[in-house]
Amino acid sequence: MSINSEKELQKINEVEVLSDYEQALVKSYLRKVDLRIIPIMGLIYFFAVMDRANIGNAFANGLETSLNFTIADKGNATSFFFIFYIIMETPSNILLKKFKPHIWFSLIITTWSVVCLCMAFAKSVPTFLVCRALLGATESGLTPGVVAYMPYWYTRAEVGFRMSMFFAAGTLSGVFGGPIAAGLVGVPVKGVDPYAVIFLIEGAISIGFGILAFFLIVDYPETAKFFTPEEKELITRRIRADQGSAIKSKVGMADVLKSLSDWKMWVYAVMFYAVNVSGVTIGVFASPLIKNLGYKSRTATILSSLPNLAGFVGQLLTGYTMTAFPLWLNASFFASIAVIGFAVTGFTFNSSVLRLVFLCVAGFGTFPNIPVIATWMSVNAGGISKRMISSAMTVSFGGIAGATTGYIFVSNYAPKYTIGNSVNIAVLIIIVLFSLILRAFFTAENARRDANPVDVSHMSEEEQRALNDLHPSFRYRL
Repeated sequence: MSINSEKELQKINEVEVLSDYEQALVKSYLRKVDLRIIPIMGLIYFFAVMDRANIGNAFANGLETSLNFTIADKGNATSFFFIFYIIMETPSNILLKKFKPHIWFSLIITTWSVVCLCMAFAKSVPTFLVCRALLGATESGLTPGVVAYMPYWYTRAEVGFRMSMFFAAGTLSGVFGGPIAAGLVGVPVKGVDPYAVIFLIEGAISIGFGILAFFLIVDYPETAKFFTPEEKELITRRIRADQGSAIKSKVGMADVLKSLSDWKMWVYAVMFYAVNVSGVTIGVFASPLIKNLGYKSRTATILSSLPNLAGFVGQLLTGYTMTAFPLWLNASFFASIAVIGFAVTGFTFNSSVLRLVFLCVAGFGTFPNIPVIATWMSVNAGGISKRMISSAMTVSFGGIAGATTGYIFVSNYAPKYTIGNSVNIAVLIIIVLFSLILRAFFTAENARRDANPVDVSHMSEEEQRALNDLHPSFRYRL
């Protein structure tokens, strides 16, 4: 083994000390990456959330009566999307390594946009449900793919804020989705029902963006052309020291089985399920929930932006809180706020204004935990291959939340939706409890590794990286 190789091995999972000049280079390349990666990824997620959540606005503007939906049909319309989202998530994330990111992301954007557009022409419930299933299948590769893609560019210390910005774009989609839908239903299109105009125009816009994404997405730091040679050398060196080489990482069945045997991954998955129950409640069902408070359809569609706006503000705050405070405290704090919001919304019946205000409080507490939990899982995976598998599994549980939540907010539970609000309170409490469990374990394990250092210099770089978070030099982030 060469001297350089030995030095590289010593730096695995260790923070590299940089000179003043190198620190200036880091700032330079991070600015470039932030300008080239975050906006495009954020816009992709913006359109994804808009195209999946517009069904709530469509229901509030005539879809239910036009196609004669039953109560079961309404639940199926939401759950079918997430069932096929779940089924296809892990295969999609593995395919991400078979295709270059710019090809894969642009392909799935374009295909789900075509499906969204086709929903405008569905003339029966079965046809519409097939479209929803296809929409879930085609969107399935996005979120786990981005969770795996972002650490190609950022170290574990840097990725948290960027993930907050990514997920905030989805919440921002909810902010604008209601007013946009309210405007679109007023656009006369010959032969197309008002609710269908939402699917038609939003799908067409997304198709155009999918084509544009093919030319805008950059695959890997190693192949990026906008770095200077010094910047490229430094970023690839830092990423390799932090987690390995993105372009060389591979996912095999042994990696999958090893990840599935890690109990911590399942804890994160359940937490992500929990926060997505609340996220789907607000992101998809805000319009019908607000309509049942006594507002007219178009007014409810516009007001549905308010809980999402509150959530967007909360997600922006996580850009600071995830750096300033431990992630377990972030998760517990925001979940506790959401508990209060759903408690008042679900069990105060004499004031529609008060219930609307606390639905916004629930949004403020819910949406920040999406990037918090996703980031917490990602930075504690310990390596690229495990992160890809863990992110797919974790986000799959978010899909399960979507598949089940639709059935607790059907119209026969209106207007109080006591069951739905009670479920939200229960799953949010689970987030608090699991955060405390992870904190206790990570604190004890980090202390044990500090007290009992292990020499692994006899292992090759590949063998060391295969240890992931079990590497003796790895320290879990609280």
